[in-house]
Amino acid sequence: MQRNVNFRNSFGGLLSLISLALATLACNLGVSAVPTPTPFVIITPPVIVVTATPTLRLPTPTQVFAPPTQVVCVPNTAWQVYFVRQGDTLASIAARSGTTVAALMQANCLTNPDLIFVGQALRVPRQPVIITPTAPRTPTPTGLRISGISIEPSIQHSPGQFQVAPGMVTLRAVGVSGAVRVGYYLQQIGIGAPVLIGESTTPQDGFAVQWLVTAGNLSAQLWAVAVAANNQVAETPRLIVFTESAVAPTIGVLSVTPSQPDPLEPAVRILPIGQVLLTVSGVTNATKVQFYFVDQRPGNMPILLGEDSNFNDGVGIIFNTTPFSSVPRGLVWAQAINALGQTATTASLPIVIR
Repeated sequence: MQRNVNFRNSFGGLLSLISLALATLACNLGVSAVPTPTPFVIITPPVIVVTATPTLRLPTPTQVFAPPTQVVCVPNTAWQVYFVRQGDTLASIAARSGTTVAALMQANCLTNPDLIFVGQALRVPRQPVIITPTAPRTPTPTGLRISGISIEPSIQHSPGQFQVAPGMVTLRAVGVSGAVRVGYYLQQIGIGAPVLIGESTTPQDGFAVQWLVTAGNLSAQLWAVAVAANNQVAETPRLIVFTESAVAPTIGVLSVTPSQPDPLEPAVRILPIGQVLLTVSGVTNATKVQFYFVDQRPGNMPILLGEDSNFNDGVGIIFNTTPFSSVPRGLVWAQAINALGQTATTASLPIVIR
């Protein structure tokens, strides 16, 4: 029994040696050994979440600028001031003041030549020539004319002066053509405004109208106006009409301003060399007032200084004493004249010019 055991042990060792030898031989012969199989492993792929990659912005280097130089514009105060009027342009102002648009813009600190406004003060080298637009005159239509007025009844005292009596008077247009109507106007001399006393559209009877002259003092201007179809007009010369009882003119006191009494002769007024104002008060029923001067030396004739026929702003004239400064002394006075040629005169005022 013991022997068998030893045999087994010997046989097992022999097998081990043989296996080892065979393995060594296989390696030497280049025969690969069968690899041990790798266990199969299932790998789950990771979930990849794609997000927007932010754009990489590099910081922009800060630019350093030098502050701009401020240009201060100073208007040209050596030039005159002109105020822009309606219709002005900078070009027209420049042309009328003898300069250029560029020079005006520089002198007035303007940046846009088209931006100016009425009333704006601009500096200019000289005052521009003011061009006043003249309204186009519509010529009187060919054929429209009127030459005068017939007053029936009346008494003609002198050319252009007619005496009428209270009652009904007929007025007719004389030498009229091309008119569709004629109006007749009356204005009391020295007072009031023109009054339409009648109008006619009947050329067959000379555009006649009836005028009722009331009792009283009448001293007035009378004229007629012819009107064409296109509203153009023609006017007659003005006539003087008056009644027999027309009142003579009146006139008050003559005054001289400035003046002062002569210390040696208080009745004599001393006038300065230059311009003085001659005025009168209390003028009625007159068409005009005339002012006179006369050198008191023998042989001198009165000189008409001037006259005033518009009494709305007072009655007077400007008297320039300069040409008479060499005259030792003289007299001034005023005379009122009505439509009939009647006069009223102030007292003479002695004067000395120095």
